[in-house]
Amino acid sequence: MAQHGHGDCSIFKRSDGRWPARMTLEGSKRNGKTRKEAQERLNVALSEHQQGMGVTGPQQKYEQFFVHWLESVHKQSIRERTYERYEHMRRLHLLPDLGHHPLEKLSAHHLQWFSTSKREEGLSATTIIRLQVHENA
Repeated sequence: MAQHGHGDCSIFKRSDGRWPARMTLEGSKRNGKTRKEAQERLNVALSEHQQGMGVTGPQQKYEQFFVHWLESVHKQSIRERTYERYEHMRRLHLLPDLGHHPLEKLSAHHLQWFSTSKREEGLSATTIIRLQVHENA
């Protein structure tokens, strides 16, 4: 079987008539009933991947996702001081508490616990709201 490179894609027809579309990123299967539908779903996945969103693997931690989002997606669209503030919040609050969790398993329960613990630490309501915006990035 041929080796595929990172980001390579394929679409093929299964014996049951469905058209799976795959690319060589973890968690990237996109199925459709027709070839056209599979191609459209694959195009969406590729677009999300190029923007730094979407496709994640089961082993990807919240820290990996957030750092990627902040550095490659969000950094170009914000002012330098805003970036510094986000980086500060990331380093002091988000990653120590949430960074080790697999992204796919991060639940509303984790986020509620995070907000409650930050309130108990004495952070202001405004700071907690800012952190909630970033934890949902």
